[in-house]
Amino acid sequence: MKDYRSVADTVAAEIGAGRLKAGERLPTQREFARQYGIANSTATRVYQELARRGLTEGHVGRGTFVRDTSGTAAPPAPALSEPAGSRIDLELNYPVVPEQAELLAAGLGGLLRPERLEPVLRPVGAAAAL
Repeated sequence: MKDYRSVADTVAAEIGAGRLKAGERLPTQREFARQYGIANSTATRVYQELARRGLTEGHVGRGTFVRDTSGTAAPPAPALSEPAGSRIDLELNYPVVPEQAELLAAGLGGLLRPERLEPVLRPVGAAAAL
């Protein structure tokens, strides 16, 4: 399985070498995934990483395009150097285990009891203080 960072590095090298030019439209994420033999979720992470590096920009309904990086500041530092207080997007990071359905069913079954469900539905963060 290909790591999204290595695929992003490959595309970044294509941009750096001029094989992908400023203003050029990248394929849809689904087509990109097919071309690189990766999962759609991995393609999404690649596109997010390229945008984070400042190499591409996406426009809803139009697609993702290579940015003109001539005369711009250096790309952002790697994610590992971000301040500790920043948020981490785990939306696409989830474990897949063979017994996932059974575990989920058992967990949801436990929530059928009111004394187990009530704590889960309590507000968190600032809403809890109200």
